[in-house]
Order: sequence, then structure tokens, then C-alpha cells
Amino acid sequence: MHRLALHQLSLRDVAPVDLPGIARGAGVDTVSVFVTPPSPDLDIFPRVLAEDAAAFRVACDDHDVAVHNIEVFSLGPDTVVDDFTAALDLGAGIGATRLTALVQDKDQGRAGDNLCALADAAGARGLHVSIEFMKFSECRSIGAGAELLSRLGHDNLSLLVDPLHLFRTGGSVADLRATDAALIGAAQICDGPMAAPESPFGEAVENRGIPGEGEFPLADFLRALPAGTPIDMEVPMKRFAKAGLSPAERSARLVKATRALLAQAKV
Repeated sequence: MHRLALHQLSLRDVAPVDLPGIARGAGVDTVSVFVTPPSPDLDIFPRVLAEDAAAFRVACDDHDVAVHNIEVFSLGPDTVVDDFTAALDLGAGIGATRLTALVQDKDQGRAGDNLCALADAAGARGLHVSIEFMKFSECRSIGAGAELLSRLGHDNLSLLVDPLHLFRTGGSVADLRATDAALIGAAQICDGPMAAPESPFGEAVENRGIPGEGEFPLADFLRALPAGTPIDMEVPMKRFAKAGLSPAERSARLVKATRALLAQAKV
């Protein structure tokens, strides 16, 4: 059984403190949130701030909702891992169990050193690190991610597989099946057309398809994941927000479609 989490990116117009209640209303008991921006000039996502952490934790407790993943820890040429201390402490304090890292450094040796340092620091706080590959990073395919993990050999590092990024980087379900299952730590779910849009970044952060709306072979994708892989429902739905659907309505639609997909895939 795959545990589902409602990702903050699905509801960019919702404050993090309101996410647990919406998730519970949609029948989900786990959320994933942002605690640090991808970069100083890309601070565009709602995130849990230090001054909001206590209220967010109360909201989680009130609705009996756990925190799965925190994002996003970008490792660039000038990264000093110690600078993530406050974000790591915040994530551990709200009960997260995992974080997402992005490799934004062309120097693979330095990137590997920083990943291992982040994995050590996160592990000391009970957080596992998953690397997300995507065309917007320097880890641009599932194969590159698997090769990086195999080279580093750190037991607190794994891959996060998002079908959008799998297919937009030229990958396939066959590539997922060919990847060592021990390297897969987490997944995300969304749908979309097989042909890339004119604005891939806009698609990624504003409008993805609810499972069943697009052309991605999602049932096969789910069957290729290791059993029990936790899954974030990461489906920004700006079009539905503009059409007047409330956050609760959007979330309910997303959860219903995702559960129907899981049933179809028999996983």
C-alpha cells in the first residue's frame, strides 16, 4: 500500500497552516510542505516559516495529519550545508521524515560531497534525503540519479521519482523498472500530455494534470515502483483555481482520482 500525501504545490493559494485541515477533509492523513525556497530569487511557493512552525504543528495535531516531506534543498556551487541548519531543525520540529534535494552544481565531486554532508546532517535529525532529478537541475535523468547514488554509496540518500520529470527528461517506465529498487525512496504523482508544452517550467509549477486527465502511463508507473513507496500528490491546478474551484474541491478531486488510479493499477 502506498501512503498518499497532499503536497503544498497542489495548493499554492493556501497557507501552509491550512493545508492539514484541507488534507484531512479530502481523506488524506499526510502533507508535504516547503521550508526553504529553491533559490533566493525563486521564493514563489508558500512555506512554513520559523514563526509559523508552532501553529502549523498544532494544525497537524488538531487534524491528526503527519508531515512526510520538506522541500527544497538546492545544492549549488556556493552551497554551505551548515546554512541549512535552521531549515533542517524546522523540518524535524514539525515532524517531517524526509526532504528533497536538488543538484544545481555542475561539479559532480563537490555536489556529491555536499549531498553526503546534507545526508549526514539530515540523518542526525531523523530525516531521509531523496534527490529529485529534473531538466531544471544538473541531475537530469533517472539514470544520472542512480549513477550518482551508486557512486556516493550513502545509506541516507535515495531517489525521488516524479512522472512529470521522468517523461520530460526522456525517460520511460522501462527506465524506472531497470533502476535498482533499493535506490528508490519516494515518488510523486501527476498526469500530463506526452508531448512537452511550450513552457515546461510553467507546467511544472502551475498546471499539471490530475491522474487520469493526461497521457502518462501512470498505472504502469505505479506498478514499477517498489511496494510501499510513499507518494506525494503534486499537482498544481491553477486552471481550476481560476475557474472558481475551492481548495477543498480541488483536493477532493485530486485524491479521488489518485485513489482510482491506485485501484486500477492494483497496488
